[in-house]
Parts: sequence; structure tokens; C-alpha cells
Amino acid sequence: MVSCPPCAGGAQWEYYGLDQDSNFLYYDKQSVHEVNEIVQIWQRKVFHSKNLFRIREILGERYRKLTEKLTLYEIHCPMRTAQERAFAYYDNDDRVIDSRYYESVRDWKKILSNTDMARLYWISCGSESKR
Repeated sequence: MVSCPPCAGGAQWEYYGLDQDSNFLYYDKQSVHEVNEIVQIWQRKVFHSKNLFRIREILGERYRKLTEKLTLYEIHCPMRTAQERAFAYYDNDDRVIDSRYYESVRDWKKILSNTDMARLYWISCGSESKR
């Protein structure tokens, strides 16, 4: 099952930390869904103001009002791997700048210790029954 990007009113965002660039990270408590040991979870990354100029320069003029990114991650709990299934960039007016959904992506990456993805792993797979 693939969930749609959470809308502001329907999501239940829980703050869980900062990434290595000091961007603010949240996950949608209502979006956590597990099928066959794979958990799908939406992450919300609110870009720190000190990073926005650099990010906007890299991504281009279209992203001049960029403020956040929503990403649907799939986490394979037993293998401790994750992949990005979908994402959407939002501007400061809550409008989608760009979005992608990968229908059949299989780009599993090992989750490294002491990273923001490791924290998301423990949120998603932390119980003994999921490891």
C-alpha cells in the first residue's frame, strides 16, 4: 500500500531531530504502515534558513520559495535498509514545486548508525517484533 503525501490538516507531525545540516525533521505518526516487514513512513524536512540559499542555488530559480520536502521512505526492518519511494518539494505558500513517485524502485541502501535515517529506523522498526 502506498499512501498519498500527508496534507497539513491530516498529518500528525512529530519532531524527531535535526539532520547533519541542521534541518528540522518530523515524521507523520499516522502514515506509519507495515507490509511484509517493510514499513512506509512519511518524513517532513523543514530546511533551516541558513541552508536555503545554497539549496535554491543548486536546484534553480523554480525553487526560490522552497521551504520543505516531504519524502515517503520504505524501510526494510530485518535488513536495516531503506529507499526513497516518493517526494514532494513545497514552497512557503504550501504549494508543490515538484514531486515524484517511483513505481518500481529497488534502490535499497544500508542504514548507517548515528544518522537521521537511523533515528527514523528506530521509530519505524524499534519494537522487537519488527526487527
